[in-house]
Amino acid sequence: MVWIACVLLYGVLKGAREIFKKKAMAKSTVIEVLVLYTVLSLVCVIATTGVEIAVGDTGAREYLFGLRAGQYGAIAVKSFVIFVAWICGFRALRKMPVSVYAILDMARVVFSALLGILVLRERPSLTQGAGIVLVCLGLFLLRFVKEPAEEPAKKPAEPETTGTKNSEPDPAAAKNAESETAAPEDATVPAPRRRTGFYVFLAMVSCFLNAVSGNMDKVLMRGGDLSSGQLQLWYMVFLVAFYVIYVLIRKIRLNVRGMLKNPWIWGLSILFVIADRALFIANGYADSRVIVMTVLKQSCSIVTILGGWLVFREKKIGQKLLCAAVVIAGIVLSVC
Repeated sequence: MVWIACVLLYGVLKGAREIFKKKAMAKSTVIEVLVLYTVLSLVCVIATTGVEIAVGDTGAREYLFGLRAGQYGAIAVKSFVIFVAWICGFRALRKMPVSVYAILDMARVVFSALLGILVLRERPSLTQGAGIVLVCLGLFLLRFVKEPAEEPAKKPAEPETTGTKNSEPDPAAAKNAESETAAPEDATVPAPRRRTGFYVFLAMVSCFLNAVSGNMDKVLMRGGDLSSGQLQLWYMVFLVAFYVIYVLIRKIRLNVRGMLKNPWIWGLSILFVIADRALFIANGYADSRVIVMTVLKQSCSIVTILGGWLVFREKKIGQKLLCAAVVIAGIVLSVC
């Protein structure tokens, strides 16, 4: 089926995106990555929209402004949901191993399944129910995977002094020594143990809100009078607006030059546009099911876990792959 292929493509690209996010946040702050990420993605979407209008039968005015007021409102709500989800998810990812985040991110399967049953009145089959149980089991097993203890940070060397016993150190030398050892403001650093639970909570909030967004996609596309291109365009317009408002209200100073020189943000934007278009196309098929789609999307976990091993040299990959294998077994059951 075409919609299954689209969802699997989304999963692979999403897995690669987690690697790109982690690399991008090593060079820029969370909000800098999010702002440029969404702006570049909007530019890409506008370009594809222009092509779609040029080759289609719908005029530009009707394509852009032919939606009902309720549809614009629903898309704005979806964008706000993702606005919050991304802030939570990016902050969690910055502070934890990407392989751990990949498995935690699978919790959206449970949230989406519950929302699909409660909101869309979907009824999972016996095998699909068993698959969801296996996904939960894989998430539960993750708690037994203990990350290696981080080596304690070395204390900065005190500046050398010359002269007599009573001579004072050079203030300039002390300042330079301090600046060389201090971590950048939003650099990727391991979270203290006492705050690990907080970042897990942020990851769970992100999972839930992403599940809400996924169900909203299905509801918005179900009527057949909204194309995947229209949904993606207005979704990105509202999303960029929310981040701009956030930056202005918080009076956040952005390092624009550093943002533009961060190649990982550019790559992240391209992956995002392609992956989301594939997902919106899948949602446009009447026979696509939210529960099955959400489980299929978790194929991204293997890509991310392997990326954590190959790119970031993370440990305990075998145990994490075992947790993911349990989830994959749930995926197989869900699509049988």
